[in-house]
Amino acid sequence: MIAMTESSAISTAVLDEEVAMADESQGIDTASAISVIDETLVRLLQRELVSANEVTDVLLDVRRLIAG
Repeated sequence: MIAMTESSAISTAVLDEEVAMADESQGIDTASAISVIDETLVRLLQRELVSANEVTDVLLDVRRLIAG
């Protein structure tokens, strides 16, 4: 498994947003979901310990964006 750095997270976000725009016809706000994931990854990678509550909050945010 390759560790994600801040720059790789940003690069991945740019590529994923292009793919997400192509998926707009499905009605899923994937660009927003990807943005939430990438922002959170950058923030959490700077820490050694992450609580289960924080992970749950992120997963619920992503689920809400995908479910519409």
